[in-house]
Amino acid sequence: LAKRVRHVIVDGVLGVHDTPHRIALGVAIALFIAWTPTIGFQMGLTLFFATLLRANKVVGVPFAWLTNPATLWLYIPNYLLGCWLLGEPADITRLVAALGKMFALSGSVSERLAGLGDVLEGFLAPLWLGSVIVGLLLGALGYLAVFRGVLAYRRRHPAPAQGDSSVLP
Repeated sequence: LAKRVRHVIVDGVLGVHDTPHRIALGVAIALFIAWTPTIGFQMGLTLFFATLLRANKVVGVPFAWLTNPATLWLYIPNYLLGCWLLGEPADITRLVAALGKMFALSGSVSERLAGLGDVLEGFLAPLWLGSVIVGLLLGALGYLAVFRGVLAYRRRHPAPAQGDSSVLP
């Protein structure tokens, strides 16, 4: 399992044939978008902005899925940060109830839309503000870590020389 994880994460990200900047930017864009309340659109937004900013799309997209299993629980600290910055009182119980309705596995479409309406009505500004700030911070840290990681990986795993006949095309 450790070899598989290493292969996917280390070789699959740091060993990609692209510039360190494009690889790191792809990860940074995806991390930023993953932390914003854009459920259902994260992959599309990552592809759009990676294309627009000429970042590596292949490396970025899986990072956009990073938050999917814990989306509901990631929104709470983002919301609290936004409330604190805006000087607004936080109502976590109501937020969790609204998000629970919105993400319910059972229930009608109208019940889910009602949950979305509750989120949009009272929580949108603090949730977005907190999410953007956390996303920017994580995106910047991700960029630095991946950029340095790519450079270190390439020092340890130099590319074969152009005319090396021992390497298959």
